[in-house]
Amino acid sequence: MTLAEARKLLRENLKTSGAVNNIQEADMLLCRLLNIPRASILGYPEKILTAEESAALLKALGRRASGEPLQYVLGEAHFWGLTFEVGEGVLIPRPETELLVETALASLPLSSPSLFLDWGAGCGCAAAALLLERPLAWAVLAEKNPLSLRWAWRNLKRHGLLGRALLWHSREPGDIPVEKNSLALVVSNPPYIPTGEISDLMREVRDHEPHLALDGGPDGLDCYQALFRFAPLWLKAGGFLTVEIGGAFQVERLRLLAPPSLYLMKEVPDYADIPRCMAWRTSPSSLS
Repeated sequence: MTLAEARKLLRENLKTSGAVNNIQEADMLLCRLLNIPRASILGYPEKILTAEESAALLKALGRRASGEPLQYVLGEAHFWGLTFEVGEGVLIPRPETELLVETALASLPLSSPSLFLDWGAGCGCAAAALLLERPLAWAVLAEKNPLSLRWAWRNLKRHGLLGRALLWHSREPGDIPVEKNSLALVVSNPPYIPTGEISDLMREVRDHEPHLALDGGPDGLDCYQALFRFAPLWLKAGGFLTVEIGGAFQVERLRLLAPPSLYLMKEVPDYADIPRCMAWRTSPSSLS
């Protein structure tokens, strides 16, 4: 099979299986699995693939055609201009979560040490982005899913951040080893999809990504309630709680659920003008 024939095969089969961006996905698979730049696909269409290369492409095609997320098949996802390893058992980073990082950065000082907690850290993408942007910061990454923790460890190692982070397998917020009034920031992209809506998600998400990272309980608010209970204990005076949310339907509820000790500072819409992040602050010591 030549490179041109492989490209045609991938395109046609991906289109048949329902991949909307079948042309782009075909080239991404070729580049990743053959370890070649896209220019080689266009410049050397007559190149003959080895039996091993053909087998690897067919295996990847079968996985993607069955509905497995492209990022799982490629073994990586891109976030904040960085590459993160992903696979079975971890939520794939979304572009919307970059807004969470942007919002959280405002609460972490650039020129002095600080400590923050990423609650529900997943593959570690948000914490890694924050640590790279704030070289004096330290982080605790708490995650309930042990499979996700494995990916987070690999990504922190990949980006040279293991020395500034503690990975913690947390079964509930009370077991996280942080001192009272010690954190500058609690940041979280928690599960926020109502249980009854999980079955309506795209099959790539519904059938492959971990429901533990998606299911936020009957109204999607279970994890926020836990954060509202513990964040005021963890945060120092003037510290921030910054979270990603599921949209406008959750904003009013979260405004009402937040405890009096947290003051709503910001609501951030995404590029479709859908509410995507909210940030609260504890009282600075001068005002308490």
